[in-house]
Amino acid sequence: MLAQIQDRDRALQEAQDELEARVEQRTHELQAEITERRRVEEHLRAAKQVAEQSSRAKSAFLANMSHELRTPLNAIIGYSEMLEEDAESRADESAVSDLRRIRASGKHLLVLIQDILDISKIEAGKMTVHIENVSVQAVVAEARATAEPLARKNRNRVDVIHEDRGEVMLTDAVKFRQSLFNLLSNACKFTEDGVVTLEVETQGRDLLWHVRDTGIGIEPEQQHRLFQSFSQVDSSATRKYSGTGLGLAISQRLCQLMGGDITLRSEPGRGSVFTIRMPLAGGEETAS
Repeated sequence: MLAQIQDRDRALQEAQDELEARVEQRTHELQAEITERRRVEEHLRAAKQVAEQSSRAKSAFLANMSHELRTPLNAIIGYSEMLEEDAESRADESAVSDLRRIRASGKHLLVLIQDILDISKIEAGKMTVHIENVSVQAVVAEARATAEPLARKNRNRVDVIHEDRGEVMLTDAVKFRQSLFNLLSNACKFTEDGVVTLEVETQGRDLLWHVRDTGIGIEPEQQHRLFQSFSQVDSSATRKYSGTGLGLAISQRLCQLMGGDITLRSEPGRGSVFTIRMPLAGGEETAS
């Protein structure tokens, strides 16, 4: 009987010792895992900080290069226009044709550079907006005048749906026009023999600007990429429709800076609807 008790106690002691050894071993392993995880997290945190600093430095550099890049290009465009006028006065058609190509290429390059500078300013936190009361009807009239020549290039028609009630919205006039005209330009570019519609409606304290087209539409899995910098629908679109892929990214971020946003609804083969939401001006408190 005593021997059995001693054997049981010995077995229990061995089991306890083994359990304590396993607990101690696992504790050491967990401590090692925790130490390794902290080390990895510190490395990731440091790498993230370096990447963010690098991105800010890149954006700040490009934003500060605005004057240096645009000044010589504006000079090229200006001199080409002057030489073109001289060539026209001499009836030198060959020189006029060449100078028009130079001027057109310069203006195209200026637009591309401006897009890169705009997105860099936004990323660097250097883009400023000047919020003011803006007449909706005035913007609608400008939008129609801007869109109709673009639409004619692809044999499109422009429809405008807006009942003038004297609405006033709260926005940066220049940057809002830039965003709206970009949407209209895209609609005209990706639509052929169709209709581009600008519809303006009030929803609560917001004003909705719908730019609707009957163009090629966008696949659902590709729609989320449209508002990413340097992104276009696909490589075939890149070949057919030139550009930096920055227009929608810039437009959406500008609208967000102005207190609004841009959203998209689209169906392949049936067109797209881009909607800008902007706050309405609602008295002195809102306007201020």
